[in-house]
Amino acid sequence: MQKNVVVMAMSTLNDKNGELSQSKFSYEGSGKEAEEYYSQLEPCSRMILEKEGSLDHIIILATEATKVPRKFICQGEERRISAVDFYLERLEIKDMTKVRIIDLEEDAFTPAINETIDKIRKIWKMEHKKNNQCKLWIDTQGGFRNISLVMNAMMFLLKDGGIEVSGIYATKFNSDNKVQMVTDQTSTYKIFEFVSGINEFTRYGRGEQLVDYYDSVGATPPNTINTMKKIAESIQMCNMYEFDSELKELRKEVANNDVSQPSLINIFWNQIRNDYGPLLTEECTGLDVVEWFYKKKFYQQAITYIEAKLPQELIRKNVISYEISPNVLRKVKQKLGKENYEQDENTIVNMIAYECIAWGTIVNKKGVAKDSFDSTANLKNGRNTLYQNAKEIEVIPAKAKDQKYGELKIVFKENMEDQIMDMILLYKLLKRERNNFNHMSEKKDRADQETLGRVINLFIKVGKEVYQA
Repeated sequence: MQKNVVVMAMSTLNDKNGELSQSKFSYEGSGKEAEEYYSQLEPCSRMILEKEGSLDHIIILATEATKVPRKFICQGEERRISAVDFYLERLEIKDMTKVRIIDLEEDAFTPAINETIDKIRKIWKMEHKKNNQCKLWIDTQGGFRNISLVMNAMMFLLKDGGIEVSGIYATKFNSDNKVQMVTDQTSTYKIFEFVSGINEFTRYGRGEQLVDYYDSVGATPPNTINTMKKIAESIQMCNMYEFDSELKELRKEVANNDVSQPSLINIFWNQIRNDYGPLLTEECTGLDVVEWFYKKKFYQQAITYIEAKLPQELIRKNVISYEISPNVLRKVKQKLGKENYEQDENTIVNMIAYECIAWGTIVNKKGVAKDSFDSTANLKNGRNTLYQNAKEIEVIPAKAKDQKYGELKIVFKENMEDQIMDMILLYKLLKRERNNFNHMSEKKDRADQETLGRVINLFIKVGKEVYQA
């Protein structure tokens, strides 16, 4: 059985010169003559009663002024009654167990929000135990000027708990009209869901709410929304290859976007562009992606991207050049068990890192950071003794698990040798942290969030210096 729950904010009575004004209302699909009403909250409630068959739970947010009895004349009869009681009388509500009156203060409405949400959740739980299905209806007609913000906050909090609003209504009052129409404001309020979805995506990399918005209005999400959702999912799953693929797709959609067509998504293109920045350009580098992750504090994604993608970019940009026998490289990858899946460039950079860099972790076994990682001043201390002078590094042994298979010739970008070695050191440390994440290591040599953030930030700073050179 369906149970209808109505939430409203009560208005004071609208009387002129002591006499209550009378109006008529109707609604789309009414199929009958307009009905008279006196309380501003009557029309929406009567419509729900007539269309849905019952008013089972009525929650009234009431200020002190709406609860205090006052004198007025209605239909030639002198009355003394509060706005709340007058509404209940007009709706012929005699069973007060259906009614919950919640105190509302204009300057302190948080307690009312909490109490309303709590009551709705209890109603939902109670009715579901009886195998009844509930529908929630919101009447935004009454209350003070900011009541729409209060209602909106409640709707979002309820949605997080799995309670969706079935309809949001108000009376579109115009004194020049003989009949006032009840209007459905649901689609208007859903704009807030869209805005919230955009903010959720740009801040936290989650796309579900955007898709939910389009589902709720019965529309097909545009390709851009689906692409953004896929990007969000790839971020959550740390799938950096899918992230790159979907980012290319979003780049195309932004370039082809027709902002002349009126639509919600066009309103937020600037926000999307500002959020993604250089990631939407063809000149986007892997370092730009890492910086984007870093700014959002997606540290696990940042170090995953560094480990998986940056070695290939360093070699593609000729930051690091190398020469090695294909047979030797194959044997190294076989020994490491990575012949079938690791990129050659990753193997090369890893060989340099594990041969030239002495530091293996950001913090020592006592959990103390080996450096402040605010600058590169002390990073040379993390190099092996043979490789203190980066300009002299030309050949290193091609090794895997301490077994030598041949030689690896390397050339660092001229005049950037020390910076590149610093990048390789930071790469090695961040790769280790990435492994700690993946294997849920409980060792004490794991960096805390603040220290890890500093290391990522330093990697970005040094990388920018190398790239710009």
